[in-house]
Amino acid sequence: MNNYAQIKHIIEQYIEKNGFDTDIESSIKETSYDKTNNSYLCDFGEDFKVIDMDVIAKDVYGKIYPSGKTRSTADAFFVLENGQWYFVEFKNSKIDNSKLKYKVQLKAYENLHMLFDILYEMKELLDELGCVENPIDFIRKNVIYILVCSEEKNIREAGYIRNSKRIKEQYVPGFLEELNSSIFKEAYVLTEEFFRREFVEN
Repeated sequence: MNNYAQIKHIIEQYIEKNGFDTDIESSIKETSYDKTNNSYLCDFGEDFKVIDMDVIAKDVYGKIYPSGKTRSTADAFFVLENGQWYFVEFKNSKIDNSKLKYKVQLKAYENLHMLFDILYEMKELLDELGCVENPIDFIRKNVIYILVCSEEKNIREAGYIRNSKRIKEQYVPGFLEELNSSIFKEAYVLTEEFFRREFVEN
């Protein structure tokens, strides 16, 4: 069982333990769905399996720990064969506004809180993952946060991303710098096209 399958199994056991029956697996395409515009930011990745973090937050965790508001979480979570964990937030809108920047940061923190709370409760199933013994150190070494934005709606940022790629770097806007430097191994922005090239086509 690879890391992704193991974590998925642990979360499913947590859901069952708490009396819920919820399907948490989705795809890149489905988790990129934008209700406001009734469209998919990523019209690809139907076969790329991910864990739908919004479903866990709304249909499971939020019911176990009701807070009066919907918890802010990234859209998708997956683990690659190299053991790196990825949280992905899809934004089919302009990202250069203060409210959105704050929400992106909030999603990062609340996502980590929810996932590691679940994993800690189920720690007897974690085996060799080693992510709850020192979660802060694990996150800094293994967890990556990606904001995928619409190239069409973020022309300036798309240019920054292309320029960064030319020198083999990731584009880190100011509002992700704190997450990039002190919380995650990396936190950066990609357009949907670069995301497709780097993750779906590889």
